[in-house]
Amino acid sequence: MICLALGLGVLGFAAMRHARRCRYYHSYGCDHYSRHWDHWGHHGSPGRRGLYMLFSRIDASPAQERAIISEVDRLKSRLRDIRGGVKDARGDLSAALRGATLDDAALGAVLGRVDTATSDARNAIVEALRNIHGVLDNNQRETLADLVDRGPWAWRRGGGGPYRM
Repeated sequence: MICLALGLGVLGFAAMRHARRCRYYHSYGCDHYSRHWDHWGHHGSPGRRGLYMLFSRIDASPAQERAIISEVDRLKSRLRDIRGGVKDARGDLSAALRGATLDDAALGAVLGRVDTATSDARNAIVEALRNIHGVLDNNQRETLADLVDRGPWAWRRGGGGPYRM
């Protein structure tokens, strides 16, 4: 009987350590051997960790999680493409500044490209927010709005800040 109790205690201890290591991967399981640690010291990108914390706070279903993750990935790729277009405008800006006088036509073209990129980024963000808003139910929208209203430390369980209980 004592051996059975000791064996169950050891198994319980091992299960607790595993659960402690996997606390951020609540609905996806935890596979320590197939994930790779990145240079931030945790699995995946820092944005994904925040998404998983958000999913647990709003009690999202797995289908909602997949839809939101795909929407965030789509938004990231669109913003990456837009940023690439803005980086190309640096060469035009340097050419406008290189001359003895400021070339107003070239400067106007560069600023037009920047305005277009800003408008495209704004449209992509609005579209992503619309799609995510459509996936959530009323209680989840209310919880998300409260989290956004209270600020970045509200995403943690405690709420108030890094040094508050």
